[in-house]
Amino acid sequence: MAGTRTSIAEQLANAAVGTEVEPRRQTVRPQSSAPSPRSSVPQAESSQVNGSRQEDEKTNSLPDLPAVTLFSPPTSTDPAERLAYCTGAIQDADRRTELATERITQQYLLWVGEPYRIVRDEELYRVAGYSTFDKWGRALNGRSGDYMNKIIRVAPVVRALSPITRRQLKEQPLRPLVAVQREHGDEAVRRCWRKAEAAGDLTERGLRAAAVECGYAIAPEPEPLEEVKPQPELEPSDVLRLKKLQRLAASDPQRALALCRQAQSDLARLEQDLLTRPTPGGTPTDD
Repeated sequence: MAGTRTSIAEQLANAAVGTEVEPRRQTVRPQSSAPSPRSSVPQAESSQVNGSRQEDEKTNSLPDLPAVTLFSPPTSTDPAERLAYCTGAIQDADRRTELATERITQQYLLWVGEPYRIVRDEELYRVAGYSTFDKWGRALNGRSGDYMNKIIRVAPVVRALSPITRRQLKEQPLRPLVAVQREHGDEAVRRCWRKAEAAGDLTERGLRAAAVECGYAIAPEPEPLEEVKPQPELEPSDVLRLKKLQRLAASDPQRALALCRQAQSDLARLEQDLLTRPTPGGTPTDD
């Protein structure tokens, strides 16, 4: 059964970019008497952008990307060699695509982080007729305010790490480095990253530990151990619940008598079991 094909470009567009990308949403623009985003942009700038896009469409090319390379079929007629050749080509393509995806997602963060911040901090979304940053983002490209705020927070950290790593960085593990970058700068971020990388732990916990070791963060106070209260000693009356049996006997003597006999039987079996159990010294107890 034929399925829906997804191009590599679409896959890259839907890939996680520094944090988890939310599902694509239908763009719905609210009715407003305010000027539309298109009309609010200066005409010269708008024409320049449109012209650039039209030129790219005419030439069928993307800027700043390497030329397309094609697969060269194997020349050997041996089936095993042909299989090895094709397998190697596929694995090489997977590696190259993974690296390219990591690079472009990292670059995407650096492209959009600052524009998002400017629109949010200067409340430019109101110019387009939206009452909140969240509504503007959802109408623009389906991104929520929470998602855009995560990108804004993590973008300076990604910028600091861009010279030393091409990993597909996500927001949650980098949280400990946000304050490090804000208070100590880019080099401090790179130092923490290298220390966590050397320890083999680039998780949120590992990066927080690295920040503490480097002196850029304070170790959290250990949680106090829960006090273990000693079990109170039981009295015979606690075990048998004599008061409850006495109250029951006043209203239902037959049932109270049956419960007493059942308790006697259970106690007798328990007593026999305890008498035959080995003591800590290794011998059964005596009668």
